Amino acid sequence: MSPLLRYYAALLLRSQRWLPPVLLYVGLVAISLDGQSLLGSQLGWNAAVLVPALAWLTRSLLAAEPPAARACLAAATGTRRPQYAALVVALCVGLSLVAVATAVSLPICRASENLPSVLGNGLATGLVCALTGSALGAAGSPPLVRTTAGAAGGLVVGSVLLLVVSASPANAAVRDAFSSDGADPRFPLVPLLVALPLAAACWWASARAADRVGAATGQEGG
Repeated sequence: MSPLLRYYAALLLRSQRWLPPVLLYVGLVAISLDGQSLLGSQLGWNAAVLVPALAWLTRSLLAAEPPAARACLAAATGTRRPQYAALVVALCVGLSLVAVATAVSLPICRASENLPSVLGNGLATGLVCALTGSALGAAGSPPLVRTTAGAAGGLVVGSVLLLVVSASPANAAVRDAFSSDGADPRFPLVPLLVALPLAAACWWASARAADRVGAATGQEGG
């Protein structure tokens, strides 16, 4: 698995497809850092804007590989492992982004007296939103969604729904983060327990679809 992870990390770096989603995330975080926000609210914002950015990044990586290169990988390692490796690389980039945003926010934002709890809750919220954004990206990427127009529309609509619908784990976690500057900070345990199986299900569906495409391609080639 390690060679696959290195391969997809290098592919993402060389293709420069990481630039638009990363710049989107950096820009959205930067415009909110005015020095007046409370730390909990800022960490909630940092996590919320990760959902569309990471979904886009995931789609960019899964669509960056030429079909011939993916066929060679599938022949050498199987059809599912490359899909999982690409999803892991994109998720790690998303977690790194929210960690850097947290480090930048600490000296700028006003912290409450519950700094350890606020910081822990904020990082957990970032994890929830990273898992949610990864799930959306997996569901909106090849081989489940092949067309760019369909993927763009699905990612935009999906991001909005995940952030505004109260039943969404991302929405619930962000709401908890915005209220964590109070006297009783709330850890987003339930959103985290929902986001984990959601991401796992979307990753499995993506890998399963890659398996089917690989099998169909093999039959055509035979």
